[in-house]
Amino acid sequence: MEVRYMDHNSEGTLKLLQDIKEMLLGGIFLLIGALLTIAGFIAELAMADAFFIFFLIVGLLLLFCGGLHLWHGWTAHEVVEHPEETPNTQP
Repeated sequence: MEVRYMDHNSEGTLKLLQDIKEMLLGGIFLLIGALLTIAGFIAELAMADAFFIFFLIVGLLLLFCGGLHLWHGWTAHEVVEHPEETPNTQP
């Protein structure tokens, strides 16, 4: 029976963790941007003043940045296994 251990110092693992971090950051930006955009529309309906434009601009910028972070985290790297590498095995 072959037991495989993941090498936590390998470059592939670090790249994968960086991609996951980018995706989480993008999701957070998307959520905050959507909430600010909705808050801007509610402020426009309730108060009808300049808060609408501020919330809309900041919300749309966060939506754009969040989308870019999410896209970059999703498409940045590909995990490739090389068949000539032998796995780390310990008895």
